[in-house]
Amino acid sequence: MPSWLEDIAKSLENLGGIASLEELYEEVDRVRSGPLPASWQAIVRAVIEDHSSDSRRFRGKDMFLSVDGIGKGIWGLRNQIPGTPAAVDLKEPEEPKKSKVHIYRVLRDTLLARALKTLHKNSCQICGLALPLSQRNTYAEVHHIKPVGSPHDGPDIAANILVLCPNHHVLCDYGAIELDTSKLRKHLHHPIGSEYIEYHNERIFKG
Repeated sequence: MPSWLEDIAKSLENLGGIASLEELYEEVDRVRSGPLPASWQAIVRAVIEDHSSDSRRFRGKDMFLSVDGIGKGIWGLRNQIPGTPAAVDLKEPEEPKKSKVHIYRVLRDTLLARALKTLHKNSCQICGLALPLSQRNTYAEVHHIKPVGSPHDGPDIAANILVLCPNHHVLCDYGAIELDTSKLRKHLHHPIGSEYIEYHNERIFKG
């Protein structure tokens, strides 16, 4: 009989690599053969946290990512979160890179960034564009609504991130566009912090 870890990983894989605990419970219940013990949902949580470096319980192989922070209940399977296709002039695209426009803009490709792009299928949360690179690959960037650098010091968390096409990323970086929460393309597992939207409109937007 497969272990709890194997069945949890299989369930997350079946769900596309990222899911809420509620979705995961339902899939584990379907995948795992035989009767489940009374405390099986607690077992699922414990196994995930034992195998996630995001958790204080971490003590095994680092298999799971807490997409929006511990306690939010959204988990990803690390090996199911695809990397960003490498540009021909960049090495090690998984590291933050700088691309020169008139100033240097940091293009972050952290695991959290890739997880959010996976959730949104690389579709811009403003216009819906998923920039095609080939028949199999599309491209998007992540934008920190409240910038992470000084003097803004915004947090590197999902609630402060938008998945954007390169055009809208530039417009947001330069304060050339106001953000309207009601018009953003949303995902159930990626809530946006209203305080960061307000910060952008009050401190970044130059309209």
